[in-house]
Amino acid sequence: MIATTCSVCGRESAYLVKRPFDSIYNQMSIRLDAVEMYDCDRCGESVFTPEQAREVSKQVKSLARERLNLLPPEAIVDIRKRCNLSQEELERLFGLGKKVVVRWEKGRVLQNKTADVLLRLMDRNPAIVEDIRKIHA
Repeated sequence: MIATTCSVCGRESAYLVKRPFDSIYNQMSIRLDAVEMYDCDRCGESVFTPEQAREVSKQVKSLARERLNLLPPEAIVDIRKRCNLSQEELERLFGLGKKVVVRWEKGRVLQNKTADVLLRLMDRNPAIVEDIRKIHA
Protein backbone atom coordinates (compact mmCIF):
# COMPACT_ATOMS: atom_id res chain seq x y z
CA MET A 1 0.00 0.00 0.00
CA ILE A 2 1.19 3.48 -0.84
CA ALA A 3 0.77 6.16 1.83
CA THR A 4 -0.41 9.65 1.01
CA THR A 5 -0.23 12.85 3.03
CA CYS A 6 -2.81 13.07 5.80
CA SER A 7 -4.80 16.28 5.52
CA VAL A 8 -5.07 16.45 9.33
CA CYS A 9 -1.54 15.81 10.65
CA GLY A 10 0.40 16.44 7.43
CA ARG A 11 2.39 13.21 7.58
CA GLU A 12 2.63 10.62 4.84
CA SER A 13 0.68 8.06 6.76
CA ALA A 14 -2.82 8.01 5.26
CA TYR A 15 -3.89 4.85 3.49
CA LEU A 16 -6.86 4.21 1.23
CA VAL A 17 -9.34 1.87 2.90
CA LYS A 18 -12.84 0.63 2.23
CA ARG A 19 -14.96 -0.03 5.29
CA PRO A 20 -18.41 0.50 6.81
CA PHE A 21 -19.38 4.08 7.59
CA ASP A 22 -22.10 5.36 9.91
CA SER A 23 -23.85 8.67 9.32
CA ILE A 24 -26.89 10.60 10.48
CA TYR A 25 -29.32 12.24 8.06
CA ASN A 26 -32.12 14.29 9.65
CA GLN A 27 -31.90 12.27 12.87
CA MET A 28 -31.93 9.00 10.90
CA SER A 29 -29.05 6.57 11.35
CA ILE A 30 -27.59 5.43 8.05
CA ARG A 31 -24.96 2.71 7.68
CA LEU A 32 -23.06 2.31 4.43
CA ASP A 33 -21.37 -1.06 4.07
CA ALA A 34 -18.31 -0.17 2.00
CA VAL A 35 -17.08 3.40 1.83
CA GLU A 36 -13.75 4.50 0.38
CA MET A 37 -11.77 6.91 2.57
CA TYR A 38 -8.29 7.54 3.94
CA ASP A 39 -7.25 6.40 7.43
CA CYS A 40 -4.13 7.89 9.00
CA ASP A 41 -1.88 5.51 10.94
CA ARG A 42 -0.29 8.42 12.85
CA CYS A 43 -3.15 10.59 14.08
CA GLY A 44 -6.01 8.09 13.70
CA GLU A 45 -8.19 10.42 11.64
CA SER A 46 -10.35 9.26 8.76
CA VAL A 47 -10.71 11.73 5.90
CA PHE A 48 -12.46 11.92 2.56
CA THR A 49 -11.30 13.50 -0.65
CA PRO A 50 -13.90 15.93 -2.06
CA GLU A 51 -14.97 13.27 -4.59
CA GLN A 52 -15.32 10.63 -1.87
CA ALA A 53 -17.34 13.03 0.29
CA ARG A 54 -19.75 13.75 -2.60
CA GLU A 55 -20.21 10.02 -3.20
CA VAL A 56 -20.86 9.31 0.50
CA SER A 57 -23.38 12.16 0.64
CA LYS A 58 -25.15 10.78 -2.43
CA GLN A 59 -25.31 7.26 -0.96
CA VAL A 60 -26.55 8.49 2.44
CA LYS A 61 -29.34 10.52 0.83
CA SER A 62 -30.29 7.65 -1.45
CA LEU A 63 -30.74 5.31 1.53
CA ALA A 64 -32.66 7.97 3.48
CA ARG A 65 -34.92 8.52 0.45
CA GLU A 66 -35.60 4.77 0.27
CA ARG A 67 -36.40 4.51 3.98
CA LEU A 68 -38.74 7.50 3.82
CA ASN A 69 -40.41 6.10 0.69
CA LEU A 70 -39.74 9.27 -1.30
CA LEU A 71 -39.59 9.47 -5.07
CA PRO A 72 -36.08 9.09 -6.51
CA PRO A 73 -34.58 11.97 -8.50
CA GLU A 74 -35.25 10.32 -11.87
CA ALA A 75 -38.97 10.02 -11.08
CA ILE A 76 -39.15 13.72 -10.16
CA VAL A 77 -37.60 14.63 -13.52
CA ASP A 78 -40.03 12.34 -15.37
CA ILE A 79 -43.10 13.71 -13.59
CA ARG A 80 -42.05 17.33 -14.10
CA LYS A 81 -41.44 16.74 -17.80
CA ARG A 82 -44.71 14.83 -18.30
CA CYS A 83 -46.49 17.82 -16.76
CA ASN A 84 -44.64 20.12 -19.20
CA LEU A 85 -43.03 22.13 -16.39
CA SER A 86 -39.59 23.65 -16.23
CA GLN A 87 -37.69 23.42 -12.96
CA GLU A 88 -38.44 27.08 -12.31
CA GLU A 89 -42.16 26.60 -12.99
CA LEU A 90 -42.33 23.69 -10.54
CA GLU A 91 -40.58 25.83 -7.92
CA ARG A 92 -43.11 28.63 -8.41
CA LEU A 93 -46.01 26.15 -8.36
CA PHE A 94 -44.85 24.68 -5.02
CA GLY A 95 -43.71 28.02 -3.56
CA LEU A 96 -40.07 26.92 -3.36
CA GLY A 97 -36.84 28.86 -3.50
CA LYS A 98 -34.54 28.97 -6.50
CA LYS A 99 -32.68 25.79 -7.45
CA VAL A 100 -34.60 23.57 -5.00
CA VAL A 101 -35.95 21.39 -7.82
CA VAL A 102 -32.46 21.20 -9.35
CA ARG A 103 -31.18 19.86 -6.03
CA TRP A 104 -34.01 17.31 -5.82
CA GLU A 105 -33.37 16.14 -9.36
CA LYS A 106 -29.62 15.79 -8.76
CA GLY A 107 -30.23 13.92 -5.49
CA ARG A 108 -28.46 16.54 -3.37
CA VAL A 109 -31.55 17.35 -1.30
CA LEU A 110 -34.58 15.25 -0.40
CA GLN A 111 -38.01 16.64 -1.06
CA ASN A 112 -40.32 16.81 1.94
CA LYS A 113 -43.28 14.46 2.23
CA THR A 114 -45.80 17.13 1.19
CA ALA A 115 -43.93 17.86 -2.05
CA ASP A 116 -43.57 14.13 -2.63
CA VAL A 117 -47.34 13.61 -2.29
CA LEU A 118 -48.05 16.51 -4.68
CA LEU A 119 -45.61 15.07 -7.22
CA ARG A 120 -47.29 11.66 -6.97
CA LEU A 121 -50.70 13.27 -7.49
CA MET A 122 -49.37 15.15 -10.52
CA ASP A 123 -48.03 11.86 -11.85
CA ARG A 124 -51.45 10.23 -11.54
CA ASN A 125 -53.32 13.23 -12.89
CA PRO A 126 -51.26 15.88 -14.75
CA ALA A 127 -54.38 18.07 -14.99
CA ILE A 128 -53.97 18.80 -11.28
CA VAL A 129 -51.22 21.26 -12.28
CA GLU A 130 -53.90 23.65 -13.53
CA ASP A 131 -55.79 23.31 -10.24
CA ILE A 132 -52.63 24.21 -8.31
CA ARG A 133 -52.05 27.21 -10.60
CA LYS A 134 -55.59 28.44 -9.89
CA ILE A 135 -54.94 28.30 -6.16
CA HIS A 136 -51.94 30.61 -6.64
CA ALA A 137 -53.83 33.01 -8.91
